[in-house]
Amino acid sequence: MLRFVRIVLLVAFEATVVALSLLALTGVALPWLGLAGAVLVGWLADTASRRLRWPWHRLVLAVAPPVAATGLVGLAFGPAPVAVWAALLPGHPQSGLVYLTVLCAFFLVWRGVRLAEHDSATLLSLAGKIEVVVVAALLLGPLLRAGAVPQRELLLGYVVTLVGTGLAALALTHLVETATVHGQKLDLRWTMLLVGIIGSVLLVSVVLTATLSGDVTLDAVVTVLRWLLLPFALVGAGLVYLLTTVFGDLIRSLFALLGQALAQMNLRPEPPPTPDTVPVDDSSLSAVVTLAQQATFVLALIPLAVLLIAVLLWQRRGRRVAIDEERESLDVGQSVLNDLRDLLGLLRNPFQRRLHGLQAVLAALRGNDPVTRVRRAYVQVLLMLEQRGLRRAPAQTPAEWYATVAPTLSNPVPLADLTAAYEQARYRPDGVDAAEAGRAEQAAQALYEQKDQIRRDDGGSV
Repeated sequence: MLRFVRIVLLVAFEATVVALSLLALTGVALPWLGLAGAVLVGWLADTASRRLRWPWHRLVLAVAPPVAATGLVGLAFGPAPVAVWAALLPGHPQSGLVYLTVLCAFFLVWRGVRLAEHDSATLLSLAGKIEVVVVAALLLGPLLRAGAVPQRELLLGYVVTLVGTGLAALALTHLVETATVHGQKLDLRWTMLLVGIIGSVLLVSVVLTATLSGDVTLDAVVTVLRWLLLPFALVGAGLVYLLTTVFGDLIRSLFALLGQALAQMNLRPEPPPTPDTVPVDDSSLSAVVTLAQQATFVLALIPLAVLLIAVLLWQRRGRRVAIDEERESLDVGQSVLNDLRDLLGLLRNPFQRRLHGLQAVLAALRGNDPVTRVRRAYVQVLLMLEQRGLRRAPAQTPAEWYATVAPTLSNPVPLADLTAAYEQARYRPDGVDAAEAGRAEQAAQALYEQKDQIRRDDGGSV
């Protein structure tokens, strides 16, 4: 029952992310039940494919996206979804919206297929990425929607649903993981505490949003942000002025081609004709000031991106040379992407405690497949033994480490079973199944229960 509730919360969480981002960026409100149904179809297809044999398991995964897209299109555009598929042809009045709906359905099916692989570490990492995406959507939405205000009540409901389901799913995932190791259960007291904490966070968030949503406060916040970004915007405006002066004709032709392509997709109606305006003198300094005042937030991104690239290059220059062959690889593109990801992670939370050693290895084992479960159980036991003063040497093999630790245990059989399962998962992963992973976790639990009876080689208790 607990795992089913966790799946339901994850389905609602994934659907709300897409619904909130789409509403904030474009103002389009797709039916939430259809989005959640697409995630659920992906999860059901993944569950069925794990139980079926070739070629039926691949057939289920191939049929799931069209089924989810048909259902979502039917809920969004009418009771005859098959007829609406004809709107994907170019020139149809709703081709752009139907195409966007189909893409959302396919994306959510893919997220549903990966739903069972989430653990507490992956959910925490996913929540950080979604936080960045949602904030960016809320900031860029007014620019893409040309100032049009979306449905505020629906937007607030999506935000509350996103935060509530995300916190609840993270808490239940942690409880499911600790239940197999420490025997914790979701009793009434724990449930009331969980609901109280999540409700308090949502209540404080809604109150702060309502307090800061007044026109005067909002104008003050926007004014302060504009003054803070004005120096960067002036630099960005100067760069734009130089680019438009040198490559003006080329940029105008590219934007004309892009406008024609978007007009053919019918994503939005044609803008009404605007009256004649006084042309801006590009040869004067007033062009820079006008650009800085009208597009402060967008222009400020240009020097900030240049500054970010400069910091990245400086860190790469000052980084000490590693000795392993992975860092000496000639895959420069992948190295740059890894460095950029590390830099963005450092900027997102510069005061976060960095994990090292076995703790970093344990944090990297985020999957829920049998091989990852066995390796995670073995690393957890290694950490427990380190806390008891038994540290494994880097040169020791698992069998040598077992020979060292076995005399200190009152019952070394669980460690022998766990070591054998780990060696099979590490060197022969094809032969590891869910039953083997369950036995490895039971062996880890047995070692946890006898950790207080671990003896030193001299006979003393650790």
